[in-house]
Amino acid sequence: MTKDLSITHSCLIEKNKVILNGRDVFNSQGMDLSAFLLALYKHAGINYPKFYKMDNLSKLGFLAAEMILKNPALILDFKKEDIAIVLYNRNSSLDTDINYFETVKEMASPALFVYTLPNILIGELCIRHGFKGENIFFLSETFKAEEMMDYVTFLLENNLAKACLCGWVDCFEEDYKACLMWVENSEQGEYFTADTINKIYNQGNG
Repeated sequence: MTKDLSITHSCLIEKNKVILNGRDVFNSQGMDLSAFLLALYKHAGINYPKFYKMDNLSKLGFLAAEMILKNPALILDFKKEDIAIVLYNRNSSLDTDINYFETVKEMASPALFVYTLPNILIGELCIRHGFKGENIFFLSETFKAEEMMDYVTFLLENNLAKACLCGWVDCFEEDYKACLMWVENSEQGEYFTADTINKIYNQGNG
């Protein structure tokens, strides 16, 4: 941990609600995942037609990132090649893999096949925001705050990036969770520690 690195923005999406920077900003109970994601997309006033072609994993991560990055001033101080993306999840792209397999029985769907890798989500974020920095998608059975902290800290302390969008985006059927954080060298926000990361990740359990 370094006291120079801070989490200045965060977004948690789970249980049909959105917590942005510690505040509940959207809640829509009684919907399945697909309907909830569409409702959030419309509520946020986003105009990005490609959203409708994404699988649920990409939609989930895309919306969490949109909530954080909707203020363009957040990234104005950084070159696009200096912004990294570091993501984790448990189920890879299994949700889409299963749906794609079902289409193979009759007519394979190229639109689904595109999303049968989890790092396609990173590609969608890079296309949307023009990021050109380091990026990686790890698979992990559980969320490991210290592991993420160590990797992101290494990138920023060794000048491999100046800012990082990092966190967890996982989706399998109706079980889903996105927890993204914006980390940079700043006196604002909360120190980038494992305790802070876990607090943000678990804030929806209260």
